[in-house]
Amino acid sequence: MFAGELQKQKAVFAAADVAALFIAFSAALMLHDPGGAMEVRLLRTSPDLLILSALLLAAMWLAVFRACELYRMRNGGLKEFEAIVRGSTIAALLTVLAGFLAHLDVSRLTMVVAYALATPAVVAVRAVARWSIRRFYASPENAVPLLLIGFNRVGRYLCDSILDQLTPYEIVGFLDDGPPGCQYRGYPVLGPVEKLGEIARLFPGLEAAVAMPDSPREREQEVVALCERHDVRWWLVPWVSNHAPNGLRFDMLGVIPLISVRGSNIGGLNFAIKRAFDLLAASVLLALSAPVLLLGALAIRIFDGRPILFRQIRIGARGRPFAMLKLRTMRASADDAAHRDYVRRWIRNGAAASQAESPLFKLGNDNRITPVGRILRRFSIDELPQLLNVIRGEMSLIGPRPALPYEIELYQPWHRRRLDAIPGITGLWQVSGRNRLSFDEMVRLDVQYLNNWSLGADLRILMRTLPVLLRGEGV
Repeated sequence: MFAGELQKQKAVFAAADVAALFIAFSAALMLHDPGGAMEVRLLRTSPDLLILSALLLAAMWLAVFRACELYRMRNGGLKEFEAIVRGSTIAALLTVLAGFLAHLDVSRLTMVVAYALATPAVVAVRAVARWSIRRFYASPENAVPLLLIGFNRVGRYLCDSILDQLTPYEIVGFLDDGPPGCQYRGYPVLGPVEKLGEIARLFPGLEAAVAMPDSPREREQEVVALCERHDVRWWLVPWVSNHAPNGLRFDMLGVIPLISVRGSNIGGLNFAIKRAFDLLAASVLLALSAPVLLLGALAIRIFDGRPILFRQIRIGARGRPFAMLKLRTMRASADDAAHRDYVRRWIRNGAAASQAESPLFKLGNDNRITPVGRILRRFSIDELPQLLNVIRGEMSLIGPRPALPYEIELYQPWHRRRLDAIPGITGLWQVSGRNRLSFDEMVRLDVQYLNNWSLGADLRILMRTLPVLLRGEGV
């Protein structure tokens, strides 16, 4: 029921966003439509074409809002407001671009007014939707009393999650076999589990969340049987929740539930979407950056001689090696002993080998780097040939940084999770902390990226990478 309600809420907020955008665009036409020209063109347009255009426009705005994670945010606040501003800005720019490509003659001032009204309209209509949902859930006919069985870390986490979401559940309290008298966020421990029948008589329609993952299986079965005896609908937190730091994934095969550890979200159609985006974006970026790439190659040839390209063996998805391409920035005879020592200390110590070394994986004041190489590295021009690796399918634009063979020898088993996907030119950790991150923190960010991948997340990381490059911090 909980997951189903959240899906319905997403639909409500999507409808609210469409209504808000309709209000914003209609108000913009009312406030600024010189001579009623736009209104006349709309009235002359075929109704079918007009409806189709409106649906496509609404779908585009909703897709952008979804990419900005606005349908995970339903409680308001500054974070939601920032996401609305960001989503409205991106969607407005795409709308202008679509109008230009479709040769639509739309007043620029009208579009500016519509954009200015879109954010406050979405904020206001979402607030109304949120208030309406809360009022609906709060009515006695719709509110669901909930009992949390287990006063432990998992039970308290459930309490936090339910209180912080829009749900129809009203928490009654906790039941626990431990000593009574404790409370959490104002909800007391009402007594041992055997009091369930007494509480069920006081609260018709009671539901119970059984959060006892550390208890013996026999005890969990007793609690479930007690719920069944008193006609209490129950949910059960499985014991495997304590052994899955990255979360769990639930599937159904017929009527049999299957539980597995949450893994990479880049698979199946998601992989196809990511690969298509990589091919398109890498091809465009390679074409746009070709003059800079040629100038960099020419500078290396004139000042440092050959070779121009540096090929380095890296470890890709599932441990497959490949030759990563870069413009050469070091002397041709440079030894990698210093870098091996740096990587060894970084991984084993759990922190950057030197806080002064910047950026990550690039040693500061390294006398192996040529003068031209320092300039190329500062603006990550040396990384541009990796776009060819992306086109060949060996790398992705976004993903975990490709590992060196001698790194893998130092990995703990859980570190290998970062090898579950195609490595990237840039990634979540590069825009989250760079050389200030320990190796373990970098791996956790890589795993987080893989588990939560979406095309919107890739776009956000790309947008966050650009300022880093413009500041000359490298990637």
